[in-house]
Amino acid sequence: MPSPAERPIAVYKFHPVVWGLSFFAALLLQAFLPLVIPLARLFDFPLLVTIYFSLVRRNRIFGTLVGTVAGLLQDALSHGYLGMFGMAKALAGYIAAWASVKFDLEQMLARLLLAASLVLIHNLMMFALRFLLIESAPLEPLDLASAVLVNTALAVLLFSALDRLREPT
Repeated sequence: MPSPAERPIAVYKFHPVVWGLSFFAALLLQAFLPLVIPLARLFDFPLLVTIYFSLVRRNRIFGTLVGTVAGLLQDALSHGYLGMFGMAKALAGYIAAWASVKFDLEQMLARLLLAASLVLIHNLMMFALRFLLIESAPLEPLDLASAVLVNTALAVLLFSALDRLREPT
């Protein structure tokens, strides 16, 4: 049995159309779904797509770039400062790619634990950036816990759907 350092690491690729449609749909849902369903403000589709693509590519530079681009596009559609989502999602993409190399994340439970952790880290970083740049709003633990739970449940659906579209390299 190979040791953990010698285990083969599966890296997957996606058709460019899948990439484009995934990020376009995530940004579209992020921008317009809260207008129809107020509770959808807790969803973070671009973060979940960033986490997933960083997990399957297993490259820290790639994860950081995917997170940065997704975050900057989300910043362009939001009313906040440009770069806040970019920084938070770049960190999430980097950690997701790093964790996928260090740990076996092929099991859905492990992916969900990582997704929950990254949603928490992302939201705490966004709070810290807002605290430093904009206003000193209090941290809402109930909103934070709700966002983690909702996005983790959403990750089950999204990760399962995207797993069907991946191809081994």
